[in-house]
Amino acid sequence: MFSDLRIYLIIGIFMIACIALMIFNFAIIHYSKRRHTPTAGEIEKWKGVLYKEINTASDVQPNELKHEKFFLRELSTPGNLVAYAHALQYLKGEFPEAYSDYIQTKHTIFQSLAYIYSRKSRIERTCYADFICTFPQAVGDSHGQLVDTLISYIDDSNIHCRTKVLGALCSIGSVLGVANVLQLIHDRNLFMHDQLLTNELSNFSGDKEILGDFLWSESRQWNDNITVSVIQFITRFSSRYSNIFLPFLQDTSVAPEVRTAMIRYYGKHRYGPVRPILTELAADPTDSNLAAAAKSALTLYPASDVIVVQKRDSSQSNLHVQHNKRSSLSNRISVRVAKKSTA
Repeated sequence: MFSDLRIYLIIGIFMIACIALMIFNFAIIHYSKRRHTPTAGEIEKWKGVLYKEINTASDVQPNELKHEKFFLRELSTPGNLVAYAHALQYLKGEFPEAYSDYIQTKHTIFQSLAYIYSRKSRIERTCYADFICTFPQAVGDSHGQLVDTLISYIDDSNIHCRTKVLGALCSIGSVLGVANVLQLIHDRNLFMHDQLLTNELSNFSGDKEILGDFLWSESRQWNDNITVSVIQFITRFSSRYSNIFLPFLQDTSVAPEVRTAMIRYYGKHRYGPVRPILTELAADPTDSNLAAAAKSALTLYPASDVIVVQKRDSSQSNLHVQHNKRSSLSNRISVRVAKKSTA
C-alpha cells in the first residue's frame, strides 16, 4: 500500500514538472516573439528619427561619434532593430532617393552591428541576418569583414539562422561568402533541405552564371544534398550545362539523387544528344525514381521517344501475345487442312 502511494506521488511530481516546463517554454516563446515584434509607437518613433536625419541641413549635422554611439546602442536590441527596419522600409517605399542617400551614410554602423550581434544568441543573430537580407545596400561595397562576421553566425546555429545567413550573403552578392557557408554546412554535417538551399541561392543578387560555375566546381567535394541544390539552382537560369552534366548522368557511380536532378535539368533545357539516354533510363526498371524523372523529361522531346519507351515497356508481353496468336492461327490452319484432306 505504502509503495503504491510512493509511485503515485512520483508520477504526480513528474506530471507537475512537465506542466511547469510547458508553461515556461510557452512563456519564453511569447516573450521572444513580443520582444522582436515592435509596436506601432516604436515604429513611429524611428520614422521620426529618420525624418529628422534626412531633413537636417548638411551644415548642422550632429556629432558623428555621439551619433554613431546612439545607433549602436539602440539597434543592438533586436526589438529596436526590427522597428527601425519597418521605418526604413517605409522610407524606401515613400522616398527612394532619400533612402538611397541615407543608407550610404550608415555602412560603418551596420558593419559594427554585425560584430555586436555575433556575440548574441542564435535568435538575435538571425534577426540581424534577416535585416541585412532585407537591406543589402546597408553593407556598402567594402563588405569583406561583414561577410566574414556573417559566416561566423553559422557557429551554434539552427536551421532558421543558417537560412537567413545564406539569404543575407546572397542578397549582398558574395560568391565566396555563399560558397563558404555551403562548405561549413557540409563540414559540420548540418541539415538543410536541398529545396531550401536552392530557393536562397536563386535570390543571389550578383551574376548567377559566375556563382553557378564556382559552386559547381566546388560541389564535387560536398555531400549529395548540397550538390543537388547546386544543380537545381543552375537549372533555374542556365542552359550552358547540357554537355557538362552529360557524362555524370551516364556514370552509374554517381548518386541517384544527383542523376535525378540532372535529368530534371534536361527536362527544362532541351539537348538532343541526351534523348537516347533518357529513353534508356525511362525503360530501366531498376530505379523507379530515375525512370519516372526520365519519362517526365521526355515530354520536352518528340513524341516518338515516348513511343519507343512504351514499346520497350511492353515488348515482353507483346511478344508473348503475338506468339500465342501465331500458335492459335497455325492450329486453325492445320485443322482446316486436315478437314479438306478427309473430305
